[in-house]
Amino acid sequence: MKNIVYRNHDRYAIKHLLMEIGAHQLNKECQLMKLPFPKRLSLFYIESSDDCVYLVYKYYEGSRKVMKLDRYELPEVGWERVSLE
Repeated sequence: MKNIVYRNHDRYAIKHLLMEIGAHQLNKECQLMKLPFPKRLSLFYIESSDDCVYLVYKYYEGSRKVMKLDRYELPEVGWERVSLE
């Protein structure tokens, strides 16, 4: 069975979400996950599955979930349905 997730690549919404999160909090989350600090806005996206919503960054080695977005305001538009195999 295919796993269905929803992704949002809207740069404007992601930029405002990152401003709400703050550089300090994002840096702390990256250190916990042992990931380098993300630098390019265009490589971020938001992914929502049945259990949680994550901020994801496309690193050179592949996409990694940087942090959960439980307590942040999420965008209402721009979501795409993606089927993962």
